[in-house]
Amino acid sequence: MSLAVNKEIWILEDDKGCQFVYEQTLDHRYKTTYFTKIADFREALAESETTPSLIIADLMLDDGNFMTYLNESKDKRLMTTPFIIVSSIDDIDALRFCFMEGALDYLTKPFKKNELIVKIENIISGSIRQANSVQAHKTMNLDGNEIENLTSKQKQLLSLFLNSPGRVVSRDDILEQVWGDTSVHPKTVDVHLYNLRRKLNEVGYIIRSEGGGKWSLLSDRISA
Repeated sequence: MSLAVNKEIWILEDDKGCQFVYEQTLDHRYKTTYFTKIADFREALAESETTPSLIIADLMLDDGNFMTYLNESKDKRLMTTPFIIVSSIDDIDALRFCFMEGALDYLTKPFKKNELIVKIENIISGSIRQANSVQAHKTMNLDGNEIENLTSKQKQLLSLFLNSPGRVVSRDDILEQVWGDTSVHPKTVDVHLYNLRRKLNEVGYIIRSEGGGKWSLLSDRISA
């Protein structure tokens, strides 16, 4: 495959040894930009008029969790920019969560250089770009309010609330309707509800715990 030197990759990595591996493996193939902190990445993205072809991010950086930042970011460009997670965390729940949130791949450190190169080439060439196509539609309407920058799981959760009697759902409802046969850690549901709650708060809605593993979707203008 010919070198795609015109393609830009942004890499978030605070481990110097791992960054050295990236430099030796990728710098002669692509236009690479390195960040050791999410704050620096956020600032560069805000100042840039373009977006990278691919983001490679360590899951846990010194100043935070990349997936948490991704969920909280209001920059719509991140919703359509493919990304790979690279982490020393070899945990099934972490893998599931990252894939559910749109990661195209998850590599566990230490990774093989050739494996990384092939995965990047596949993404850059667009051979698996369809896996990220769901990221392009991130807006839902809630009582006339446009809720933007929702992940696919957050859209499913919000739809479940809207289609449930009294807008009340249970943990069993969520596991059955959103995750189906996929086994997930109970905390995964809590994380998704927490992130959805943050986005709904911006337009005057709350997700209130009703106890017993149930939650209700309410306008915060309604007295409890």
